[in-house]
Amino acid sequence: MKKILLWAAIAIPLLVFAEEETIGYLGVTTEELSEAMMTALDLEHGLLIKDVVENSPAKKAGLETGDIILEIDGNKITNYPALKELVAAKPDEKVKILINRSGKKYTKEAKLGVRAKPKFSIQMELPDFEEIKKLMSQGTEQLKQELERLKEEIEKIKEEIEKLKKKVGK
Repeated sequence: MKKILLWAAIAIPLLVFAEEETIGYLGVTTEELSEAMMTALDLEHGLLIKDVVENSPAKKAGLETGDIILEIDGNKITNYPALKELVAAKPDEKVKILINRSGKKYTKEAKLGVRAKPKFSIQMELPDFEEIKKLMSQGTEQLKQELERLKEEIEKIKEEIEKLKKKVGK
């Protein structure tokens, strides 16, 4: 419960007082190329486009599923974080995208979209308070039962010790 309150105390001011920033948006989902794919396609780097979002800057620029993004504005794209960083830094700007499509290189021009930069993000699933109470009471009840069982065992052990003392004392 204390953790939930702590998170709320931190998160609420961040959400309320954070400035609205924007980042660039292309509109593709990608997958890194395996070594085998790079060898087969004779490429040293790039990201495979798995999907193009409808009405996105990527779709408007003519990018297609299966294209491989090689560069943006002359910057080599070697992995998803590199693509994300380049695109995010250029909201509402035109960029040149060098792609490989079916073994041929093409340059496409895209005007990147704009979207709000996430202010703060926490992903956690919290049970509702009734569920938390139920879980806590179950834990307490189980603990009580276990303590009772241990008390009974201790009593039995005490009785056995007393019997042994009497036998040894004879």
